[in-house]
Amino acid sequence: MRYRIRHKHWQSFSLNLSNYHSSQKQTLFLFLSLKLAKYLKFSLKRKFLSKSLLFFAPLLLLPYSLSLQALSAQTSGVIQGTAPYLMFDGGATKVKSVEGLLGIKLPNSSYIPPGINSVLYPNATVDISSVDNPIEMPNITNIFADIQTIVPVSNYPEVSLTNLVNAPYNYGRDDDGDRGINATGILTIKWQDSSGKDITEDVKANPNMKLDFCNAPYQLTLSATEGYLSTEYGIPKTTYFNNASHSYYINPNRINAKVCFAQPSLHAQQGDEQREYWVRKKGFKVQPFNNPTNNFPMTGSNKMFFYLLLVGITPEQVIAVNGSTVQGIEGNVRLQLSAATTHGWGSISYPERVWDLKVELIGPTLSWENKEFLSTEFKLYSDNIGGHLIYNFKIERWFIPLPGEANGYWNAHNFCNSLGYGYRIPGVEDYTNANRPDIGWNSGIPGRNIDMYRRALSYRDGNHWVGGFFNEWGVMSDANSGYPDTDWNVYDYWAYQTRSRNEWYSVGSGGGNINTIAISSHLYNTNRVACVSP
Repeated sequence: MRYRIRHKHWQSFSLNLSNYHSSQKQTLFLFLSLKLAKYLKFSLKRKFLSKSLLFFAPLLLLPYSLSLQALSAQTSGVIQGTAPYLMFDGGATKVKSVEGLLGIKLPNSSYIPPGINSVLYPNATVDISSVDNPIEMPNITNIFADIQTIVPVSNYPEVSLTNLVNAPYNYGRDDDGDRGINATGILTIKWQDSSGKDITEDVKANPNMKLDFCNAPYQLTLSATEGYLSTEYGIPKTTYFNNASHSYYINPNRINAKVCFAQPSLHAQQGDEQREYWVRKKGFKVQPFNNPTNNFPMTGSNKMFFYLLLVGITPEQVIAVNGSTVQGIEGNVRLQLSAATTHGWGSISYPERVWDLKVELIGPTLSWENKEFLSTEFKLYSDNIGGHLIYNFKIERWFIPLPGEANGYWNAHNFCNSLGYGYRIPGVEDYTNANRPDIGWNSGIPGRNIDMYRRALSYRDGNHWVGGFFNEWGVMSDANSGYPDTDWNVYDYWAYQTRSRNEWYSVGSGGGNINTIAISSHLYNTNRVACVSP
């Protein structure tokens, strides 16, 4: 990469060399003159003077000629070296192209994006990861810091190449020892979880955080602007990087058994759901098990079902441990477990149909003689000794719908009373967490004036519920919801509250929207009824 004799010094070097040999030559001749005088004085007496001089003269000039030939042979050629590069992993990888610049290193292997320079990295795997085919981390203990990139964590979300080649990083290298490494260009990094949330700052603040399968696959995007590395001298002395970007998709290790999501119908969603509780194409995120009311569902009805999205354990293994029928801790509701493919949920775009655990509720219905409901808690385990809890929930309200039309509010009221066991016509809050101030309803989620439910669990606010059956379970339509074996359908259902005399509230099962129906309305007899306990 460098000349043995620097190009910029060549002119002065040549002049000095010429002067040097001129001086050598003069000294040599002065020396010869003195010697020759003595020699002549001595040799005039001899008759072979001329022959001796002719013999020694060529020999005296021979070292000078050989010196010039040797020096000329040493300085006439250019030594071809290597270009500068970057190194960030202790010498294992030499970054010589944009593929290496956008590469990552895991505890067991290295990955680079595809590109024409992939051959420069024979020990790396060319990345083909995707959302559906992510890279899997090798160990269950892996943390974000185990995923190395050329961007130091402390510099997230971007760093200049100039900073990387200088202290404290000193990533710039040159195998020929050329100094004065300079660089241009910017590198950026972005971490996202499976919901698309940008977690780059979270990773920066806590690089020892474990990867969570329930937030996976993670998307790691590295981007580089156009730039270069260069040294002051040498051939070649510059390495160029193109403008490029690449995304890796990464999963944690699957060894630990876990439930990530409880998935009822994904249809419909308003769009303002809270990511820490609901993920659009997954369902309800599993919450801590210290309180069973943290998890879906808190309301129930016969033949309603949902899926548990598992990692580290198969649905068949869960069934083998817990049985196909799971009885609640108390009460007469039970679970029916089976392995099945998740639904497409009607009109919603849901490509991720997977083989998982189907959980169906079996409980009081019109045909049951004993319709009593007691609040019921359920627990599912991944081992036979009950040491590893993977899911729990508690149903606190139970609904029995009447198939077909109710034929007016008072007939609906009488039907619920006839069931006994404390069944009643629900309030608006037993169905939805929506608000509709223009018709006087404000008991949904505080400050949220939207006439459609937010997909969320119900909760108590003092003595009344905020939310209920529809915001938890989604659309009830046979065509769209995936609950075809139930007695629910996509109509308005009576609530017991009145807006005015002979005008009652009702709630639509398609989106939890709130209406009123007067006794004089032509729709008065078409409303449906469901009864709730307690």
